[in-house]
Amino acid sequence: MHSYVPLSPTTFLERSGQAFPNRSAIVYPDGIMTYAELLHRSRCLAQVLKRLQVGYGDRVALLTENNRQTIEAHFSIPAIGAAIVMLNPWLAVQDIVSLLDYCEAKVLIVDASFSKKILLNPLFALSNLQQVIVIDGAANPIYSGFLDYETCLAGENGDFRLDQTVISELDTLAINFTSGTTGHPKGVICNHRGAYLNALGQALMIGLNRASKYLWLLPMFHVNGWGHMWVNVAVGATQVILPSHQIRDSSAVCQAVSQYQITHLSGAPRLVRSLASAAGDKEAFRGLTITTGGAAPAPTLIQQLDEMGVKLIHQYGLNETFGPYTVCEEQEDWQALPPSNRALKRARQGVATIHAGTGLRVVDVSKQDVPWDGSTLGEVIVAGNTVAPGYYKNPEATEKAFRDGWFHTGDMAIIHPDGYLEIRDRLKDLIYVETNYGWENISSIEIENVLCRHEQVREAAVIGISPEELGKNRTLLVAFVEADESQALTKEDLRHFCESQLASYKQPQMFFFTNLPKTATGKVRKNLLVKEALSSIDLGLGGVLSSCPFHLKPDVLVSV
Repeated sequence: MHSYVPLSPTTFLERSGQAFPNRSAIVYPDGIMTYAELLHRSRCLAQVLKRLQVGYGDRVALLTENNRQTIEAHFSIPAIGAAIVMLNPWLAVQDIVSLLDYCEAKVLIVDASFSKKILLNPLFALSNLQQVIVIDGAANPIYSGFLDYETCLAGENGDFRLDQTVISELDTLAINFTSGTTGHPKGVICNHRGAYLNALGQALMIGLNRASKYLWLLPMFHVNGWGHMWVNVAVGATQVILPSHQIRDSSAVCQAVSQYQITHLSGAPRLVRSLASAAGDKEAFRGLTITTGGAAPAPTLIQQLDEMGVKLIHQYGLNETFGPYTVCEEQEDWQALPPSNRALKRARQGVATIHAGTGLRVVDVSKQDVPWDGSTLGEVIVAGNTVAPGYYKNPEATEKAFRDGWFHTGDMAIIHPDGYLEIRDRLKDLIYVETNYGWENISSIEIENVLCRHEQVREAAVIGISPEELGKNRTLLVAFVEADESQALTKEDLRHFCESQLASYKQPQMFFFTNLPKTATGKVRKNLLVKEALSSIDLGLGGVLSSCPFHLKPDVLVSV
């Protein structure tokens, strides 16, 4: 049909390779790759996979850090109709092997740097895995018998077009596993249409264009790097990749922002905060656009970035929405507000993105939309072209989460009178407490945001120990706080601060000063905090036990 072609992000590279052949596509530790070279290499990898008998609908897994080969694979794999399976390299070995087996990957592309973590030979015991391609493994004899990535590409002519194979835009382009790996895995299905529309929407939302220089700090394995590999290629931008050891050094990253004249980067609030707090000249940050998500940035961090001249874009999304689904669109009249009030507004998750359209609701238990009153809690549900059709080989989880034409996120939120969404908690993380007039459900995020307003608090996490766990007829609110170590902060300081900001039943009764344990994508691991609280606190006496794997400081570990 002359008026219909399946939408697929693979077409972005075919166009940009023709439109910008000599423009720098990727700057990486060993050199620069032009768009013509990126197109040729991606075509060659597609030919390699076809020669290895990877067919339409098969899965190709990647166990890689941020590198140029991962970008190439994000065009090559879907170009032959196969599905990308990005694995989190920081998972336990048994989890990685389990997910490889579960998704029935036919080929694995792996960084040589991970060979010490996961032995390659035993992988061939997996029934479907037929070949392993090793990146940067040619010079090491331990990889004899495996395919070398560069050798494979050198054997192809690159005349395979990336935009000719996709049959339906609703076919699977990628499978992204959610954080939990226990039980029946949840592999989120991403299709070509959703990835294409998400990419174009992101380009508009964060202002990427051909003059942009995008620094990769966000892990590429996380929701396909929020789709930013496709976004940057679509507009002809330059992607900058640093050596892995530099990514973990905030001072080195700040230097790279200046050296490469970076215009855009993305990352979780913790990463953004480390950059804002790093020593050195921050003049290069003026005019920089930073996109953050995964958790809400603290209002104090937003103010700090404002003072640096950084444009912070706060978004919210999930694996099931292919990444960002809402954005806190800043209104002109916010500029007249005091900095602290403006920061509070910008800490909200906002409104649906351009590509999300109108498929965003917050509903009560009767599935009725909650009033825009800034206080009534409801569950966030979403629908639209950039929402997953379901989970790979998991009909039970699909039926539970995707029902009645909506994906039920499990996130609890309120809608402010201006129509802006504010996430208050995960449904499973709501804390229920008994008051003099009955039970109340408390948002841990609300309490965390209040704690973060204290000038000496960098970050906070709040959990509730239930009456059943406590062995009492009350719920214990426990706050874990990352504090500014340049000044002493006591439990009395925080207790008095909370008394002035929160209702009595929302005030934590116990405070830990610690470094918060987090996932690779920046989410606080509250399950570990609950476990630590239960093992560290003498619940019967209200005292403190000594063991703690999270660097709690016993001299300031206090209870009220």
